[in-house]
Amino acid sequence: MNSILDFFSKFGSALSGVGSTLMVPMIIMIVALFFRVGFKKALKSGLLVGAGFQGISLATGLLGSSVGPTAKLLFDKYSIDLQFVDAGWAAAAGIGYSTQIGAVIIPVILGFNMLLLALKLTKTVNIDIWNYWHYAFIGSLAYAVTGNIIIGFLGSFAYCAFSLRMADYTAKDVQKALGIPGISIPQAASISTAPIAYVMEWIYNRTPGLKNLHVDTGELNKKVGIFGDPIVLGFILGTLLGLVVGYDLAAAGTLGIKLGAVMLILPRMVKIIMEGLMPVSEAAKKFMQSKFSGQEYYIGLDSAVGVGTPAAIAVSILIVPIYVIFTIYLPGNQTLPISALAGTIYTAAISSCVHKGDFLRTFLTSCVCAVFAFLGATFIGPAVTMVANSINYTFPEGAAGITYFSPSGLSYITILGLLKNHWIGAAILLVVMIAFFWITRERKEVKQDGEELVIKS
Repeated sequence: MNSILDFFSKFGSALSGVGSTLMVPMIIMIVALFFRVGFKKALKSGLLVGAGFQGISLATGLLGSSVGPTAKLLFDKYSIDLQFVDAGWAAAAGIGYSTQIGAVIIPVILGFNMLLLALKLTKTVNIDIWNYWHYAFIGSLAYAVTGNIIIGFLGSFAYCAFSLRMADYTAKDVQKALGIPGISIPQAASISTAPIAYVMEWIYNRTPGLKNLHVDTGELNKKVGIFGDPIVLGFILGTLLGLVVGYDLAAAGTLGIKLGAVMLILPRMVKIIMEGLMPVSEAAKKFMQSKFSGQEYYIGLDSAVGVGTPAAIAVSILIVPIYVIFTIYLPGNQTLPISALAGTIYTAAISSCVHKGDFLRTFLTSCVCAVFAFLGATFIGPAVTMVANSINYTFPEGAAGITYFSPSGLSYITILGLLKNHWIGAAILLVVMIAFFWITRERKEVKQDGEELVIKS
């Protein structure tokens, strides 16, 4: 038994050790070859997708390094002293992969995904292997608070099943918004915002004053001319943000140029990814039609593919002062989201697709998601600190405790909150998951002509 676990541990470590930069093009190429795409096209597809994601990584890095210091100035101004400091995704991934659960999570989740596909409980083939650390992380926290490794794995499986099912449910919205057929986004942190987004969309459509109000960035561009152009809008928002935090005009203008560049570059990187995925998507569709009577499957990608919409980029800038306000005034919050400021671009990756690019709805939903992010980070703080201490993790200077701040707050509160009650909580979680799968078995979409379309998940 130990030899089997050791094999899986080494296999998982080898895959995670490759890194996302190399792993993504490798997996895309392997998937393309599996669907009988020629070697040259498969190689080019892999390299294009890898280049697109690398471009997104560079652009989001520029965004984080530009926006982060502005928010830190605001935090320093108010002398905020809270119990937990957000250590960021890199620390959370390191913690997740450093436990017994994390050592074997990659092959275990690959097998679990295949099982759900065989049982027709999902249509998503999650090739975003690097982000399997999310499942290791929540499983490790559940193991830490219960002392039961089986319950820890149940936490990982529940989070994975939720992510895959929600990726299926949002797939058509994602494909339409991004213009990339045959994909879904199962990345656990971002997809956790989807239930909130659909509930908020239902509310918007029934709220006087909001149901007929649509602030689409494309329409805004037409109405206000050059001031609605993404690069100009980014420059204006960045400059204003710099002036608000006390930058001089030159520094504020420099910030504006950087954010304008981000708003220009990100959509173009998504187009490169789309170019790389098109041959794979078309070949996959033909393969499924010939082998499985046309049964539809989705290629599960990182949420980075969804950050290129104008609404998502604009929200990533405007959410910064909201984070500051919530840090200071949100009741029950004990989290300082320093590291999260580098990842604000992912805040609206899913909700912008659900709201069909409507900026106002996307922004309001992101504010609601932020509430759950703060409360979720505070909720898991003690468990994260406990696990970090057990592996001798080095805390940031002056931090008494650490946590992980992300859009997945609602998922952490639900899954970990139930599993803290051991087997009774596990039984309740099972009921919750069955109910969730039943509710999401199909969704109704109303077309512009009033016709009701039923989409099965």
